[in-house]
Amino acid sequence: MKNDVALVETVEMAVDLKSRLIGLLGRSSLGTHRAMYLAPCNSIHTFLMKFSLDVIFLDRDMNVLKKVENVRPARIVLGGIGAYGVLEMETGWFSVNNLNIGDKLLFRNTA
Repeated sequence: MKNDVALVETVEMAVDLKSRLIGLLGRSSLGTHRAMYLAPCNSIHTFLMKFSLDVIFLDRDMNVLKKVENVRPARIVLGGIGAYGVLEMETGWFSVNNLNIGDKLLFRNTA
């Protein structure tokens, strides 16, 4: 969230080994207003992916460290020093959301 504005509606959590290994593999889409958060995770790959991603690397306190737009299949992206987790969305997400390095994200359970 930024200034109490929802950036995505649904975040799938991949915080155990099995769910991180599977991630988005085999899917043809993540869907609009959806994201996947992987942690611990300081780098990603898009081998065997069927779609491109916009990714945000976060530190342990959920501060934005790095943004990478339009990561196509068969790529590797490193999060850099301090990266602890990554939020993945389908490409195009950054074009409609204003998120900056240093911003803090908050995941809110609305169930």
